[in-house]
Amino acid sequence: MVPRPWITAVTAVWVVLSLYVAQSFLPRNAVSLPAQDAARKAAATVAPQGWAFFTKSAKSRQHVPYRLVDGEWKNISRAPHSRPANFFGFDRAPRSQGIEVALMLHQRSTEWTGCETTATVDACLARGAKRATEATNPSPAPGLCGRAAVVEMRPTPWAWRHLTTERHTAERVAVWDVRCP
Repeated sequence: MVPRPWITAVTAVWVVLSLYVAQSFLPRNAVSLPAQDAARKAAATVAPQGWAFFTKSAKSRQHVPYRLVDGEWKNISRAPHSRPANFFGFDRAPRSQGIEVALMLHQRSTEWTGCETTATVDACLARGAKRATEATNPSPAPGLCGRAAVVEMRPTPWAWRHLTTERHTAERVAVWDVRCP
């Protein structure tokens, strides 16, 4: 059996080390640790990517896929990955949807139509549908077939969250008549 003082000492070392690493990647703040600058250089050498490597900016635009079903535009996004339909993240199939959307957006036939700042997503899709182009979906398991669209959405800034009920604002839309293999 391992002696209790030894476990306490090892735990204390790990806590202090973790504190220094975390403080090294945080912006300047009121907390200042002894030899923090030296620890910052060592942490940047050991883990140069920083915490941003593991996260996506909450301010980045999102590309949301839609499909025209029975005359209505339906959001066919399989996100968030943590929802029960995706087995709380264990189903990896939804990850391929982002790749499929990227493949569609990088085709030469992609034409963006801007949305008015006060327009709803439905109004934006109706406006973009007038400029639909033909495209082929190169994905091995396509989900965007027939009349499909991708809406670029900008998140509502956190400071303005009480001014609107919308969490995102449609900025522009690309609409296609998609042939799937």
